[in-house]
Amino acid sequence: MPLYTLVTQKGTLDGHAKNRLAKQLTSFHSEYAGVPQNWVHVVFQDFEPGDGFSAGEEAPTAALTVLIRSGRSAEYKRKFLTELWAMFQAATAAPDEQIVIGIQEVSPSQAMEMGKVMPDVAGEE
Repeated sequence: MPLYTLVTQKGTLDGHAKNRLAKQLTSFHSEYAGVPQNWVHVVFQDFEPGDGFSAGEEAPTAALTVLIRSGRSAEYKRKFLTELWAMFQAATAAPDEQIVIGIQEVSPSQAMEMGKVMPDVAGEE
């Protein structure tokens, strides 16, 4: 179920860097959340130079959003975000002020994976 969407300025990540980061995110998520690697999906989107802004100024902003099932503790999500930040910043070399990372949560009963409604996360942490 986890769906990572990474948005960067064109040229920030080449094909090799995207492949490496996708593998890193997949391994991390699988281990951290205790889910099979085939549940983890990663999508990269590139924008043209001049189409990204931070604080109203043109910038090669880097954004990562991950869609996960709801039910995790605040502490779990804080550590999760901290790890994601480190991975994403290492891959993009973006400064703190040009990175944004967010978690979007969906009720397990409102998501499907491999043709099945997702189970609750109870007991998985």
